[in-house]
Amino acid sequence: MLQPEEVIAILRERDELWETAPGLIGLRGRTRSLMERIACSLADVAHEETGGEWSVPPGISFETLERAQYFASFPQWLTAASHLSSDNDVLEKIATSSSPASAAKSAMERPGAALSPAVCYHTYEALAGQCVTSPTLMTAEGVCWRHEGDRLSPLERGWAFRMREIVCIGSDYYVEDFRQRWMIRAMDVARSFGLEPEMNLAADPFFAPTARGKAALQRMKALKHELIVRFPDGRTMAIASFNNHERFFGESFRISLVGRTTAASACVAFGIERWLLAVLAAHGVDAAWESARPTPTVEYAA
Repeated sequence: MLQPEEVIAILRERDELWETAPGLIGLRGRTRSLMERIACSLADVAHEETGGEWSVPPGISFETLERAQYFASFPQWLTAASHLSSDNDVLEKIATSSSPASAAKSAMERPGAALSPAVCYHTYEALAGQCVTSPTLMTAEGVCWRHEGDRLSPLERGWAFRMREIVCIGSDYYVEDFRQRWMIRAMDVARSFGLEPEMNLAADPFFAPTARGKAALQRMKALKHELIVRFPDGRTMAIASFNNHERFFGESFRISLVGRTTAASACVAFGIERWLLAVLAAHGVDAAWESARPTPTVEYAA
């Protein structure tokens, strides 16, 4: 098994990976093809339960994030979406500048939206104020943006990265049953790619002092688990997470069930680039393509 740094060094040497900025990578060649195989396999398994795919926006409103209490939880990751001023004089100054890139940076308008930090928020936004049947299931893959400063690392911790999420909205019992089933299913998917996964109890890195108590509560009630792989030096990397939000988002977005009971929710998230890195590290860059097998067809009770 290889260390992540060894995998990245080989991919760079072969020009199959490059960075346009820290945390922003491009892939090509067989490495990209392998990532698509993994992404398609995860999508196929998700569709077995959801029956279809959502397409979610690449950005999200600040108001939706406020409603989800994002700014008390993970503000350290947020990336905003902005654009150049439409003032002709400003645009002319940029166009004729000796350093138009620098001039453009100083002429950006106030951000009008944020770039999505997670896929699941779009589900609650879309269903806000609605009474839904139980259960309601959603899956989508999107590009998520989380800036983690000097922790950024190719494939393992990107500023922008692909995430496959599956969201379940329903009764307290159903969403926890959903989460438990997917913990088993994800282990099987990982093994089908030749990985040796472990399931760990986890907690989110809440930022604000008022939100940090949520992490202790998560651990106490076992509301968050992560599927991890272990590298030769003992370091671990999470490739999937399994989260029971209880009725938090149901209350925040006024999502109810028949009978007006507040809906509970759970989500499962797969980091596509991390799965790619795990497969490459487990099998070696040359053997990964042949060794990584598509997900087997397994019947699971819904």
